[in-house]
Amino acid sequence: MSERLPEQSQPILPSRPEQGRALIAVLAVVAALAALALLFSRGADRLERDWSAQLTESSTVQVMVASETLRPAQMGAVETALRDTLPDARIRVLEMDELDALLRPWLGDAQLPDDLPVPGLIRVDSRVALPVESLQRRLEGDGIRIVVDDHSRFSGRLSRTVGRLVLLGLGLVVATLGAALAVSLFATRAGLSAQRDIIHVLVQAGASDNFIAKLFVGASARRGAVGGALGCAVAAGLWLLVSLGPGRGTVGWGGILDGVIDIILLAALALCFGVVCAGAAGWAATRQLADERRRL
Repeated sequence: MSERLPEQSQPILPSRPEQGRALIAVLAVVAALAALALLFSRGADRLERDWSAQLTESSTVQVMVASETLRPAQMGAVETALRDTLPDARIRVLEMDELDALLRPWLGDAQLPDDLPVPGLIRVDSRVALPVESLQRRLEGDGIRIVVDDHSRFSGRLSRTVGRLVLLGLGLVVATLGAALAVSLFATRAGLSAQRDIIHVLVQAGASDNFIAKLFVGASARRGAVGGALGCAVAAGLWLLVSLGPGRGTVGWGGILDGVIDIILLAALALCFGVVCAGAAGWAATRQLADERRRL
């Protein structure tokens, strides 16, 4: 005697697989855009912090050389003063061919007059701030004038620019979540209209609006979570290619810790898609069911 297989429970509201897959695909595309915007914001912020750290730890000392004959002596005196002031700093005096290369984009191959000496440049890399005023007083006693550029102007501009880019990326994340909310609202209303007869039977059987709305909430939450997870996975894969490919060392992941933190954020973003879709479905279903009860 053959065993009888247990009957599988059928969902109260039958679903159309092709429609569910289409909605998941749309949500996956939206989630991928949101995830890429989030990853770009995080990468730009990391890059700005790295660049700012490099700028704050380096400075350039311009030596206003009085004449070419005095250049070796004055450059040597400034270098000695810098090494005495910051013994642990990395100090490098730029050679004349390097100075010519810096001026070539502005002057081309034109030669400067002999009575117009090019200022000497010394690069200083140090975690300790350069005491500009005391250094200037010491060198002025020897008749040497210097100008120190600590790159703070460029660092401030960079921070403001990247800050705007980060806000733009976060704004795109919010906008894509709004798009997911709109998709869920449309899908819920379409489902209510397509299964109106079944819903009327449930109402006559005594089902409450909350009970019927929960049926749509569960389906929307699953679609949102699956679509969000697929989109975030695609974005993570693309970002991994950027981190290991030609974009390595730019906005991509600079290490394992960066990748782990961003993947956790992407998982939270995928969860947000499920929550947003569920909330939108619950609101739309409850509102439309209440309107229909008032009309009846």
